[in-house]
Amino acid sequence: MDFAAVWTFESVRLPVFSSGVIVILLGLMLFMAYRLYAHNRRSTYRKLIVSVGVAFACQLFRLTLDLRLVSPAPLLDLLADALPAVSFILLNFAMFELYHRRRPRTRAWYYALLGVCAALLASAVFSGGPARDLWDPASKLTSPVLDGFTLALPPLFALMFAPHIGQRTRYSLALAVSFAEQLAKLIVRYGDSSSLFYVWIETLLPIAFYILLFMIVFERVVELLQSAYQSSITDGLTNLYNRRFFMRQLEHAVRSGLPVAAIFCDIDNFKKLNDTQGHQQADTVLKQVANILMEETEGIGLAGRYGGEELVAFITGANVSPGAVAERIRERIEKETSVTASVGHCRSANGLTADRLMKQADEAMYHSKKSGKNRVTDYSGLPSGSL
Repeated sequence: MDFAAVWTFESVRLPVFSSGVIVILLGLMLFMAYRLYAHNRRSTYRKLIVSVGVAFACQLFRLTLDLRLVSPAPLLDLLADALPAVSFILLNFAMFELYHRRRPRTRAWYYALLGVCAALLASAVFSGGPARDLWDPASKLTSPVLDGFTLALPPLFALMFAPHIGQRTRYSLALAVSFAEQLAKLIVRYGDSSSLFYVWIETLLPIAFYILLFMIVFERVVELLQSAYQSSITDGLTNLYNRRFFMRQLEHAVRSGLPVAAIFCDIDNFKKLNDTQGHQQADTVLKQVANILMEETEGIGLAGRYGGEELVAFITGANVSPGAVAERIRERIEKETSVTASVGHCRSANGLTADRLMKQADEAMYHSKKSGKNRVTDYSGLPSGSL
């Protein structure tokens, strides 16, 4: 079997295969970028759509040339070299902006690199022979300076962006692959054009580059969507679940028939603390109390911020004593912070809704407030006259 013949351009159309795979990868990336932009209309995601869209258009153009759907011409071949450089610049800046806002210096680099690329392309087009040669298949139009510029881009971005991107190893590997691909292209073009090895490298390495790029974008999109979801269900200050999500989870637990108990905590004299020591100290105390609730309910329930200085939790399981958990919370708040808390708790019963359960825990907490603060009250132990 003639192995070389199997992989020639005329037999299996290796460039067509490569461009086709890359078009599919870029199509998936374009869809992810669009979904991200639809979820949160930030300019960063719009730029990602533009950069991936340009790369997608470049590959379609390359595929058109490989399939001979248009007549070959030196100008088209030169564009097929210049457009990937533009797309490479756009993609790398888009990757950077997935992790950081574009700074003035970064913006200057962005326009400078695009300007240099455009200038080199114009120089190659207008400094040659007659205009008719641009469309003459027998003519050849290359720009060694443009090729050298494209070769220098991966090391440049490795220095500029790699230290600042979350997936540094994967991004650096993608740049190394791109550098090797461009180097192989220069060897084929200006050196040993008969070497099948360098032809394979030049044609197949772009697939590896876009696979790595796809992985970077996919992982970052997942991170951003998870972060957005987490922000939508948690309180920004305490990192406890917000009231809406907490109540939804409590309703689910009550409907499932599990033994559920609600705990309601209110920090004593919080307004006075806020007025005398300032918002910053009050926020610090609030976060300390929130951490205590999270630690004491970990594995047995859920903690949330009900509003203001009111922090709540629910625990599930027949073997868990809500009174003991509530007392540990109260005791730790007294020992580990500069404040105390009044706590109330209540067990679920048949026909009791989540809203009613929280209302009863609130009433038990209110009884603790009226009885001198810094204590725990069980709703079932309240005198009937106080209900």
